[in-house]
Amino acid sequence: MSLVHEALEGTDSAIFFGSLSILLVIAAVIIAWPEATASHLATVNTAVVSNVSWLFLWLVFVSFCFLMYILLGPWGNIKLGSPDEEPDLSYAGYLVMIFTAGLSSGGLEYWGPVEPLVHYQTAPPFFGSNVGTWAGMTNALQYAIFHYGTSAWSVYLVFGIAVSYFAYRKDMPFRPAVILAPFVGTDNVDGWLGKTVDTLAVVVSVSGITISFGLGVNQFLAGLSYNWGVHVGTLGEVLFILLITVVFLLSVTAGIQEGIQRFANLNVIVLLVLMAVALVFGPMSFLLNVGTQAIKGYMTDFVGMSLYFTPAATSWYGSWTVFFWAWWLTFAPMVGVFMARISRGRTLRQLVFAGMLGSFALTVPWYVATGGSALWLQTTGQADLLGVYSEVGLAGVSFALFDQLLPFANLFSAILLLLVLSFLITTLDSATFSFSMIANKGEPSPSTLNRITWGIVLAALTIALSLAGGISVLRSFTVLAGIPAAGLCLIALVGMIIQLERHAPVLLEETDDMDDKMISSVRSRLPNRITEQQPTDD
Repeated sequence: MSLVHEALEGTDSAIFFGSLSILLVIAAVIIAWPEATASHLATVNTAVVSNVSWLFLWLVFVSFCFLMYILLGPWGNIKLGSPDEEPDLSYAGYLVMIFTAGLSSGGLEYWGPVEPLVHYQTAPPFFGSNVGTWAGMTNALQYAIFHYGTSAWSVYLVFGIAVSYFAYRKDMPFRPAVILAPFVGTDNVDGWLGKTVDTLAVVVSVSGITISFGLGVNQFLAGLSYNWGVHVGTLGEVLFILLITVVFLLSVTAGIQEGIQRFANLNVIVLLVLMAVALVFGPMSFLLNVGTQAIKGYMTDFVGMSLYFTPAATSWYGSWTVFFWAWWLTFAPMVGVFMARISRGRTLRQLVFAGMLGSFALTVPWYVATGGSALWLQTTGQADLLGVYSEVGLAGVSFALFDQLLPFANLFSAILLLLVLSFLITTLDSATFSFSMIANKGEPSPSTLNRITWGIVLAALTIALSLAGGISVLRSFTVLAGIPAAGLCLIALVGMIIQLERHAPVLLEETDDMDDKMISSVRSRLPNRITEQQPTDD
C-alpha cells in the first residue's frame, strides 16, 4: 500500500483518475467493438472534415503567423526567467531536445520515404492531376514537407510559449491549465476549469502517443520481417512492447540530462548518418533538383496549401492534411509542456527559432534524401515501392528503399531499426515526463514512481489495443480528438496574444507614442556629427 501511496504522492487525483478513466473507457469501447467503432468513427470523421476543416486550417495558419511575429518582432526579446538566468542546456543540446521531442512523436523516419510516393500516385487536390510528370514529383515532395514542416511546429510552440511564459515569468506550474491565466488570472487556474483543461490535455495527448507507440512497434517488427524473415507473432509483439517499456522507463527515471538527452543525441546522429548515406549513394543531382523545386514551391504556395479545401476531396483531407493537423494538435499540450521544462533562460525568440527553423532544417533534408530517392527509384523503374506499400504497408517501404538504394543494405537497415527504436524511446520518455508533470500539479521534477506509473499506463494501453487490432481504430479517433485539442490551442493562442500585449504593448499602443519611439530609435542610430559648409576655391 505504501508503494501505491508513493507512486501517487503529489498527484492531483482528479486529473490522474479522471484522465485514466476516460482513456480506459475509450480503450474498452475500441477493444469490445472494433468494427462497429471504426464504422461510426469513419462517419463522424467525414462529418468533421466536411464541416470543421476550416477550423483546423485557420488555426494552424494563424498560429504560424503569430510565431513569425514573435520571431521577428519585439515580443521575441522576452526572457524566460530573470534577466541573468542561464540556460540549463547548451543551445546545440537544446535544439536536439526540441527536435526529437516534437518530430519523433510523428514518426519522421516512418513517413519520410512513403508520403511523397503516395502523393505522386494520387496528386493532392491543391495541384490537380499531374501524375507521371516532373511537376508531379516536385509537388508530391512539396506537400510531404508541408505536412511535417513549420505548420506542425506552430501548434506545438503555441503551447510551449504559453507554459514557458507563465512558468518562468509568473512562477506558475508546468500545466496546460495556465493557458486560462490571461482570462481568469494566475490565482484562479486551480479550480475545476483548470483541472478540466489538464485532464483533456492528457487524454488527447495519450491518444496521440499511443498511436505513435503502436506504429513504431509495427515498423520495427516489419523491418525484422522484411529484411531477415523474422516473424515474432502476438507474444513476441507483447514482449517487444514490454522491452521498450523497460528501456524508456530506465531512461526517464534517469532524468532529462542523464537519460532523455542521450537518446535525443543518438537520434540526431543516426538520422544525419542515414541522411548522408542516402544522399551520397542516391541520385545526388536528382535529389538536389527535386528538393530545390519542392522548397521553392513550399515557400510560394504556403498560404494556398495552408487554407485550401474542396468538398470534392473530403476523403483525401481526412487522410492527410486535416488528419495531420489534428494529430499534431493532440501532441501539442504534451510537447509544449516538455518544451517549457527545458527552456529556462531562453528568450521567446530562441524557443521559436529552435522549434520552427532549427527543426525544419533537419526535416527537409531527410524528406529530400529519403522521399526523393523513393520517387527516383519508382519513376525509373528500378524498384516498385508502391507495390511494397500495397502489399506490406507503410512500415515496409523504408526498408525496401534502403534495400534497393544502398550497398550493405542489411547494415543500414539495422541502423534504421536503431533509429526507429531510439525515436520511439525518446517519444515515450518525453511523453511520460510531461504527463507526470501535469498530473503532479505542474511539478518540474515528478517522483520516479509517478513517471513509472505513466509509463506502465502507456504500455498497457498499447498492448491492449494492439492485441485487439485497435491501433488502426484509435488512429481513426485522431480527427475527432483534434477538435478539443484545437479548442485548447485556440484558447492558448488568443490568451498569449492578450498576455504578451499586456507585458510589452505593441499592437494596441497609441500611434503618437509609436511615432515618437520610432523617431527616437532612428535618431539614436544616426551618426553623431555636424555637417559644415566647406569653403570652395571659387
